[in-house]
Amino acid sequence: MNTQPAGDTFTSGYESGSPESVQLWDRGWPQTSDEFGLLVDVYLNRLVLFAFRRLGNTQDAEDVVQEVFVRVYNDRFKRTNISQVGPYLYRMVLNACMDFLRKRKRQGSALEEIRVESINSAHNNQSDTETDAYKELLRAEELLTRLPKKQADVIRLRVFDELRLNEIAEVAGCSIDTVSSRLRYGFRKLRKIVSRERKKR
Repeated sequence: MNTQPAGDTFTSGYESGSPESVQLWDRGWPQTSDEFGLLVDVYLNRLVLFAFRRLGNTQDAEDVVQEVFVRVYNDRFKRTNISQVGPYLYRMVLNACMDFLRKRKRQGSALEEIRVESINSAHNNQSDTETDAYKELLRAEELLTRLPKKQADVIRLRVFDELRLNEIAEVAGCSIDTVSSRLRYGFRKLRKIVSRERKKR
């Protein structure tokens, strides 16, 4: 099981693999310690990255995901009726991140600004090999802050977390048609933003 801590660098130990390398969970809710260990192996890194993109700090992301996994294990006998385990985990982590941000939020600070500022502060601890990936992430986050929050969230889930439309619908608590609409309008706005910036150069 990969539980290597990542400190405060934004990707150390948590690089997401290609879609082909992602092992999907096709079972029900884990009931034994061995099954739970397999679940952690499949989702740990992906959920930490998912939480990091919302919290901007690796240690906070690790803590949130760890708390969720502890809850998952302790309540495992109560969740046997849940079939969409992956989307349900993402929803749990998303809710935990929102709770964390509500506690951390300062008066007058927007959540999106907190995320970008926190990601930016993590740059001080990066190695040279992380620089390009850092710049990509920061640039993407900066662009996404210009979109309505719901559109930005579904784009993160689709592009960064590589979830399918039905999984995004489960996480976001809306219909697949709504997800498709948010993605369509969100990407359209992003293209316009990028186009305007290119014309200014």
